[in-house]
Amino acid sequence: MKIKTYFLPFLFVTHTYCALIPNNRVIINSDSTQDFNLVEGITYKIVHLKSGLNLDSNSNNIHVSSSFNPYQYWSLRKANENEYNIVSAVSSMNLDGNGQETYGSKPGDNSVSNPYQRWAIKKVNNDTYNIVHVNSESRNLDSNGQEVYISSYENNSENNIYQHWSFEPSNYKLNAVVMDFEYPPDLKQKLDRYKTRTNLLSGSLVINNPTNGTIEQTVDKTEKKSSSYTLKIRKSESFKVTKNIGVSFDIGRTIFGILGLHTGFQGGIKNEFNSTYEEEYKKSVKELVSYRIRQKVEAPPLTSIMVNSSVDKINIDIPFKAKIRVTGKADRLDEYGRIVPMTDVDANALRYYLQKEYYDAKVVAEEGNSLIITTNGNFKIDGYGFNALVEAIPIKNYPSNPPSPPNLPNPTDPSNPSNPDPNVPNSPNSPAYPNPPNYSDHNPFSEASVMFYFAIYLMMVFSIFALLTFIVYKLWTHFANRRDRVYLG
Repeated sequence: MKIKTYFLPFLFVTHTYCALIPNNRVIINSDSTQDFNLVEGITYKIVHLKSGLNLDSNSNNIHVSSSFNPYQYWSLRKANENEYNIVSAVSSMNLDGNGQETYGSKPGDNSVSNPYQRWAIKKVNNDTYNIVHVNSESRNLDSNGQEVYISSYENNSENNIYQHWSFEPSNYKLNAVVMDFEYPPDLKQKLDRYKTRTNLLSGSLVINNPTNGTIEQTVDKTEKKSSSYTLKIRKSESFKVTKNIGVSFDIGRTIFGILGLHTGFQGGIKNEFNSTYEEEYKKSVKELVSYRIRQKVEAPPLTSIMVNSSVDKINIDIPFKAKIRVTGKADRLDEYGRIVPMTDVDANALRYYLQKEYYDAKVVAEEGNSLIITTNGNFKIDGYGFNALVEAIPIKNYPSNPPSPPNLPNPTDPSNPSNPDPNVPNSPNSPAYPNPPNYSDHNPFSEASVMFYFAIYLMMVFSIFALLTFIVYKLWTHFANRRDRVYLG
């Protein structure tokens, strides 16, 4: 027994539910053992195919109606062998008939054993049925598009379209989870072909040491990379229609360990597919992963150190096999004819609902109240490895010693004399004189040379000016002396 309690202001309400009606298969043909077109204990709308209207109990007599209301929900409950009660989901009363009229039974008459409330369901074709009143010599439920009654003898026929009905399931929701992924067994051995080494740092990092001493510096940076995961399953390998089914997936962490991926999905990836009409289920999930680069670097004298960090980038598209675990909830009938809203359904009901989702369940196993379906697809990963490599690369860009002087003859070395014998050609003591040495360090236009030449120029100008001054002085003195002599004479 199930008890549900509701607390309302100034009111305490308790609903008590008894055991649920099992979701057994409705026997529509005595020779059929695998027909799951109808099951007991779930709710339906019963549709009159000729008019397209629903069987309705919202009045004294049963009729068909287009307006939506809860009195159009019905459930099937086994009464005896292949005979069933048709139970109103609102009133919990059985569909009753006296051989001509139909109506909802009264509380005092409502009973599983009442023969006037027993009906047989006969399949005409596909989802088309005759609803047969057992106690009226097996005459069919009939309708003129307004009233509902039991057909007359002369009009009763399996092929009479006014006596054709269909059952449309209502108020249910299925949940399908793709899980238990299986990957190629040699995936780890072939992993290197899907790896490339990529730079982790967002910019260059160089430590310069122009001094004659060793310096130490600690590099401490955090870099982030974006990883993406895309799961694809063709709908031909699962469910073609998803109006009443939610499809999700649960990828365990195993694959991340096999690939050596750095990820924040510690328990794997759980998410839902949101495609409804495309040819495949597809879902992409992204995440940012962080790397902390902390390294003490020593730079020798007159040396620069370039710090580099790299990590494995993994780009792979993995085929897989998996299982789809299907469970469901629906409004269900209990033993007293009351509806228990949205509770777990049995495997038979799941099979029935799956047929409505246009899935041909050829490979199906049952595990309790779940159905297991095999499927396959692809899992595309564009991510980064777990371990980052840090390298310190020396770059020697400062001179450590002054340039060496040119290689001149050494007069004290007999093998390289400064005065070779000119009369002995090709004497071993005669050094070979190459072209004049090229003093790469001497620049005639250097700053010192320019200053030297400028000083010489100034000295020459000063000397010329002094000479001219002396000559002018002498001339002036000479003419002055002559003038004095003239005056004295």
